[in-house]
Amino acid sequence: MSRRRRFRRASLLAVAVLTPLIVSAAPRLSPLAAGDLDEAQRALTTRFAALGMRNAVATYARYPALGMAMLPYTEFLLTKSTLPPRHRELLWLRTAWLARSDYLWAQRAPAARRAGVTDVELARIALGPDAPGWEPFEAALLRAADELHVDAFVSDSTWAALAARYDANQLTDLVYGVGEIAMHAGFAGTLKVEIEPELEDRLPSGIAYAPAARQTNARLVGKAARIEPLPPASGAPSANVFRTFARNPTADELRNLVGRHIRDETSLLPRNRQQLIMRVGVLCRSEYEWAAHSRIGRQVGLDDAAVARVVAGPSAPGGSALETALLRAADELYRDDVVGDATWDALAKELSEKQLLDVLLTVGGYRSATYAINSAGVQLDANMSEFRFPSSLR
Repeated sequence: MSRRRRFRRASLLAVAVLTPLIVSAAPRLSPLAAGDLDEAQRALTTRFAALGMRNAVATYARYPALGMAMLPYTEFLLTKSTLPPRHRELLWLRTAWLARSDYLWAQRAPAARRAGVTDVELARIALGPDAPGWEPFEAALLRAADELHVDAFVSDSTWAALAARYDANQLTDLVYGVGEIAMHAGFAGTLKVEIEPELEDRLPSGIAYAPAARQTNARLVGKAARIEPLPPASGAPSANVFRTFARNPTADELRNLVGRHIRDETSLLPRNRQQLIMRVGVLCRSEYEWAAHSRIGRQVGLDDAAVARVVAGPSAPGGSALETALLRAADELYRDDVVGDATWDALAKELSEKQLLDVLLTVGGYRSATYAINSAGVQLDANMSEFRFPSSLR
């Protein structure tokens, strides 16, 4: 074992740094009480009661169209995906740990035990893929979660280890699933969703926060795709992204509910929606998403200066207070998995409740999409050549 690896392992096992203090606070948006539900809200909470995320679902019920866009795919990933139940829970819990989400850890730990994960292994999930005791494939699963969270991309070595056992549908469920759980963590942390009183598990304490990954910005643009797109079919969408993930039609239709809501049903102004999506493309170094949505951004009125501000981020001068707050929210969700108080207050001064929720869905949904697009190696479409990343991002 190398000196560097011995040091990393010793650090993981010996350090006694406490996890960040979680301060209790009233929810920013309270879950709806059963007696206050209208017909659409009651249908949503009844439909997804089995997920167990009672307070989260009752919060999403404030905006039933959003809940019906995101929760069917969540239900699939948690209960019906192509991944073995134990593998699902290892991934979801590692993602909850990386996102510092007490809410999601409390939700998934009981399910993990039912899938055969022991209490010793729960603590080991927090220690990460380099902790002694993992068999190689499960270590690779945890490492994939770390790489996605930190770099929005599964490295070549980790992908090879996973592809030795998983097929294309399982790999897709993995990368999209990690993104979906990260999205819920962003909702739970930002909205301060309270843990249901019957749930006792919390994030393990006394373990250093040390993701086993670093940001590389290594991508597969111009290289071989890891998951080949299906051949074009008459009448079907021809974009590479749609043909890549259409291998499992049931899952693909559920995933696309999120995208359709963001593109076609959102309460956000088209300009603001595109600014958020483009900023996610920058943060996750997803040139495909940048090319697709910077083109749309031009169509909805973003000029050269506005596009440059999206690239530079919220510190760039010249934008309106709202647009600066939107970019800051995207950055905070990417970096911290939560929108901070000052940014939330700035957004809440100008946006409706539905618009606030659509901000979280737009950032979380497209972050998840970049995980899949980057890791599968989706290649740029022929009509994207004029909308590539600026040279500073390549």
